[in-house]
Amino acid sequence: MFIGRYIHKIDSKGRLALPIRMREAGKGVSYSQFIVTKGIGGCIAVFPVDKFENFLDGFDPEELSPEQGLNFYREVASWAHDVSVDNQGRINLPQMLIENVGLNEEVLVLGVVDWIEIWDPMKYREHIEKSNTQYDDGAMQFFSSLIRGRKKKRQSDEESSERDGE
Repeated sequence: MFIGRYIHKIDSKGRLALPIRMREAGKGVSYSQFIVTKGIGGCIAVFPVDKFENFLDGFDPEELSPEQGLNFYREVASWAHDVSVDNQGRINLPQMLIENVGLNEEVLVLGVVDWIEIWDPMKYREHIEKSNTQYDDGAMQFFSSLIRGRKKKRQSDEESSERDGE
């Protein structure tokens, strides 16, 4: 699982040191290979190879028109590059991706649970400010679902103990 936000720098050769928590995503999982591609909203998306393959397998192009589905596959595949983590924990970002999303030396590295995003910090701030979905709205639903889940579990536990007591 990829979580957290970090400010890092891209060097003149396009290398970015991934935070160790991004390379070692917990549960004994360590990643040495990633797929980088154009993300949503002006970022670079970074996927472990297996997750990228799972996303592509799980994508149903029939949810789009045939032309939209084909165009999506063209875009995501044509921007995608395999990158390896070097012995200093860096990945080499393709120059065309860096230029396309407008990254400078300083970048914001975000964990987005199943993938990583690399943003220009100012562009990310602007993206969030323009976004129709406010954090509090999403957080309210997220935390409410956690509370409902705990309540359902408690009810289930109570029902189980009542059955056991009969």
